[in-house]
Amino acid sequence: MWIIVKDILVNVLFILFPTLFYIVFMREDEKVRGKIFVSKFFLVLILSLVLTMSLPAVYSDEFKYDLRIIPIIIAYMYGGAFPGVSLTIAMFGLTYVLSPEDFLPTVGNYVIASIVLILIHKIYHRQSNKYKILILSCFYLIIASTRTIYLITSGNSEQMVLNILLSIITLITLICVIALIETLRKQLSLNRELEHVEKMNAISQLAASVAHEIRNPMTTVRGFLQILSNSKDIPESDRSFISISIEELDRAQTIINEYLSLSRPTQSSFEVIDFTKVLNDSVQVISTYAIINNVEITKSIDDDLKVKCYKHEIQQVLINIMKNGIESIDRSGKMHVSATQQGKSIRVTIQDNGCGIPKDQLKRLGTPYLSTKDQGTGLGLTVSFELIRRMRGTIDVQSHVGQGTTFTISLPSTTDNPHEA
Repeated sequence: MWIIVKDILVNVLFILFPTLFYIVFMREDEKVRGKIFVSKFFLVLILSLVLTMSLPAVYSDEFKYDLRIIPIIIAYMYGGAFPGVSLTIAMFGLTYVLSPEDFLPTVGNYVIASIVLILIHKIYHRQSNKYKILILSCFYLIIASTRTIYLITSGNSEQMVLNILLSIITLITLICVIALIETLRKQLSLNRELEHVEKMNAISQLAASVAHEIRNPMTTVRGFLQILSNSKDIPESDRSFISISIEELDRAQTIINEYLSLSRPTQSSFEVIDFTKVLNDSVQVISTYAIINNVEITKSIDDDLKVKCYKHEIQQVLINIMKNGIESIDRSGKMHVSATQQGKSIRVTIQDNGCGIPKDQLKRLGTPYLSTKDQGTGLGLTVSFELIRRMRGTIDVQSHVGQGTTFTISLPSTTDNPHEA
C-alpha cells in the first residue's frame, strides 16, 4: 500500500511543481489570459495532466489512481468553459491511448462532472476564498464517494482504506492549488492597485508643486485683460484677441482645479444621501447644455435609492460623464440615464448614441492626457475614475465607434434590494 502512496505523492509533485513554476516565472493577468487562445496557464495544466496520467499510482490492473481531476477542476474554475472543455477532450484522448478499457466510463463520468463545473463557475468567483475551497471540496468529495460506492458494490471493499487515503491526499492537493492561485490573483490585484496609487501620487506631487505657484499670476493677468477688454481705446479686432486670451486662461484654471481634485484628500466624509434626488438634479443641471447641443435626455430612475458616498463629488462625476456624452454627439442625438438597485449595489447607466470610443483608447480610458476631444486633457475622466474608486465603486465602459458609449457606475447601497426575496 505504501508503494502506491509513494506513487501518488509523485503525482502531487506533478501538480504542485508546474503551478509554482507558473506563479514564479510565467504568471499572466487574467484579462490577458482570457484573450489568448492557448495561454501559459492552459499549457501548465496540460503538462500536469499528461504527467499524472502517464505515471499513475497502480495497485492492481483494476485499481489505478491519478490526480487528473485537479487540472480539470482548475481549468474550469480559473480558465472558463473553453479551456475546461479543451482539457477534458485532451484527457479523453490520453485515456483512449493509455487505458482504452476505461475510455467509456471516463467519458460518462467526466461529461457529468464538466456540466456541474460549468454551472459552479457562474457562482464560484463571487465567493470568498473560504467558500471557494468549501464548494470545490464538496464537489470532489461527491466524486470520491461515488468511487467508494463502486468499490463496495464490485466486491473490492479491501481497497476502501487505500481509496480513502488517496482521496484525502487529492483533496489536500486541490486545496493547496486553490490557495496558490488565489494568492497569485491577490498579488496581481495588489500590484495593479500599487501602480494606480503611484500614478496618482505622481500627479498629486506635480499638482501640489505647480498649481498654487501659477494660480496667482494667472488671476492677475486675467484681471488686467478684463480691464483692457472694457477700455474704449482698444480696437474691436484686438478686443477679440483679449477675449480668446481670457477663455484660454479660464480653461487653464479648469485644468488646475482638476489637478487639485486629484492631489488633495477629499475634505468631506461619507454620508448617506438620497441618490435618486442627486441623479435627478444632475440631469436637470445638464439638461440646458443638452438642449443647446440638440441632445434629448431621457431617464428611468428608481425611487428611494440610498448611497453612502461623497455627495458633491458624485454629482461632479455624473455631470462630467453626461457632459462628455453630449459633446460626443455630432448632430442631434439621444442620451438615456437609468438607475436601479441590484442586490447591495446601485447601478447607474449613462448611454449615448455619439461617435463612440476606439478600442485602443477604450482600454486606457481614465489615463491623464488621454482624450477623444481636440482640446481635452482627459483629466475629467481621471478625476471621475479616482472619485468612484474612493467611494468603493466601479466604472465599466462599453463603446462602439459610430454607435455610442455606455458608462455603467456601480456604487455600494445602504439598503438591500426590496424586490429580492
